[in-house]
This record gives sequence, C-alpha cells and structure tokens, in this order.
Amino acid sequence: MPAIQLLYVSKTNSEHHQIKNDLMEILTEAVQYNSRNGITGVLYYGNGYFVQCLEGEEKTVHDIFYTKIIKDPRHQNCEILASKYIDHSLFQRWSMKFAPINKKMKAFFEQHHIDEFNPYLLTHHTTEPFIQLLSEELHQDIQHYPQHGYSD
Repeated sequence: MPAIQLLYVSKTNSEHHQIKNDLMEILTEAVQYNSRNGITGVLYYGNGYFVQCLEGEEKTVHDIFYTKIIKDPRHQNCEILASKYIDHSLFQRWSMKFAPINKKMKAFFEQHHIDEFNPYLLTHHTTEPFIQLLSEELHQDIQHYPQHGYSD
C-alpha cells in the first residue's frame, strides 16, 4: 500500500483558557490511535491554529482525516494544504510529535512575508520548507507549553 504525507491546517474552536487541555487530549488520542495504525506525524500549534502533518498508509491517513479530524469539534475550517506520496517518513520516530510556536517558526514566516503565524497563508512554495522545518523541531512536552507568546 502506498504511503502519503498529508499536511492540514485548522483553527481552534476553543477558548484561550481551554487550549492547553485540548492540546493534551488531541496529543493523547493521536499517540494512541497512530501507534495502533502505523501513522507518524507532528502537531504544531500557535496563534489559535493547528497544523498537523500525518504520514502513513494512504487509506488510513485519509480515514483519520475525513472520519475523525474534520468532525472533531475542537477544530474548525480544516483544510488540506499538501498531500503527496512518500518513500520514507520524516517523522518515523513519532506517533505524534508536538512542536509549539517558537522564534524559529516566527522567523520562517517573517522571511516569507507573513507577519504572524497563519498557516492558511502557506503556499505550494512554502509548504515543503515548512514541513522540513517541522521535522527538525525538537519534541516539546505539552506541560511546558507557554500560555502566551513564543518559546525559545
């Protein structure tokens, strides 16, 4: 079966004070489901946006996106930014890695003339470098996630 990499973006449906709990729930659910179903990936959160890159068998990745993620009340305006067949996984060590908004990501968006993190503004020219940057980010523990601003 062919493997794919799917990158999607969504806007949080949660109030600011609820987001850390939502992130913990999403990550816990993702780790459990993904490890059982051979999916790897990364979840990135910042400025009220989720960006998630999923990698795995095409049918499984599409099933989770179309039957779970877009129906999840914690997300709104889910949109696929990129989808492609892959020979190897960038996130093979992670059933679901977490990377919070940080100065390196902020610099990436500024370099591409986007004043603040808004993944809906990624283009076909910036999506691939963004995914590569996500793959290079260190996994962060959600317990140490900053409530405001960028982390170092």
